[in-house]
Amino acid sequence: MIGHNIIGGLSRVIHCNHYNAYLQMTVLLTQGIGTHNPERLLTDAVTPLILLLKQQGYTHDDLLAEFSYCGFGQLKQIDEKTWETPSSHYSQTLCILGKKQKSCYFTSGYLQGLLEKTVLETLCKQLGDQVDRFSVLDTPLNAEQYLCYEFDLDTHVPERFDFKDCQVFNTRIDEDKIRAIVKTLPLQGGKSGLIEIFNAVLTNHFADYYNRISYDAYFTLKNAGVPDAESKEMFIQAGHICAFNTFGRIMISPEWFERVVPMCDTKEDWLHGIIAVINTLGWGVYRLEKLVPAHEMIVRVYNSYEGVGYRRMYPKTEDKNLSFLAMGAILGLMHLFWKIDIRETPALTQDFYVNQFNNPVNSYTIEQTNAIAAGDDYDRFVVSK
Repeated sequence: MIGHNIIGGLSRVIHCNHYNAYLQMTVLLTQGIGTHNPERLLTDAVTPLILLLKQQGYTHDDLLAEFSYCGFGQLKQIDEKTWETPSSHYSQTLCILGKKQKSCYFTSGYLQGLLEKTVLETLCKQLGDQVDRFSVLDTPLNAEQYLCYEFDLDTHVPERFDFKDCQVFNTRIDEDKIRAIVKTLPLQGGKSGLIEIFNAVLTNHFADYYNRISYDAYFTLKNAGVPDAESKEMFIQAGHICAFNTFGRIMISPEWFERVVPMCDTKEDWLHGIIAVINTLGWGVYRLEKLVPAHEMIVRVYNSYEGVGYRRMYPKTEDKNLSFLAMGAILGLMHLFWKIDIRETPALTQDFYVNQFNNPVNSYTIEQTNAIAAGDDYDRFVVSK
């Protein structure tokens, strides 16, 4: 197990529309800092990846099919200069904290790679239009290749509990069985090109796209003098929202109760179960190192998609707190079980997130102590009070 889902030579990760919307809004908040243009970043970050797929033999039709297979919606050509998306992942959800504006930057960038021409979104459902529409321009395409370094995945990932001083509860959870269960779920786009499951809309997204937009925006804030902790917290919060909406919705779903809960005797079993699911999402391999219920949790992540992606874009760093998604997600795991109790199947509304799940009262903190980005063998996170 390496923890990456690779399609066409590129790592893909399952994420929900809530995470995608919040991360996009976070990147857009960097508007107006120097010459940084977050709208172009959100558009152009996917274009080099599509060009890489074409270099590997993907055809025009392959790319159209993969857009839908991975849950981004449907692409339809109207004429030589116009495309539309009858259904689109990025028009499904606008982050509640964001203003209504064009939202399909990713789709524009995908079309740029497909057509090798500059593309702009001209109509948007989020603004009340009937469709999302895109215009193909004659402007020369600027597609900077940002995957500048070679970095191999670790093929020697330890099995669960198979490292020194592991302190966790025994469990009846069968990780191999859960992986087999997940493979039977409809985690690919249907007729609409959307992946609709767990009361959310998912994508099988490009890990490198997430890394590019996150780190480019983060370094823009850092270089502008924004305090480092505040800059990082913006992106960590996106991961926290992802835990609430993705992990939370999985664990209140009929599929979870039918197939995983029969293996569970305790709250700790539920935690082992959702970690087994996480290990199918392409995020890396999560291994529980220590658990003191309600007090402390330590998680290692081998082949963390953020750590691996960082090393493919930048030289090794001394900063060990750079896996923002994982920090927010692992903190969210602790909150799902010992701040609230997800086993009670609460309604996962925005109000519940703000008033209960993200309320500072009875919250935990998280620190990253090891980082692939800094040359360590794995990412390691400590959650405590």
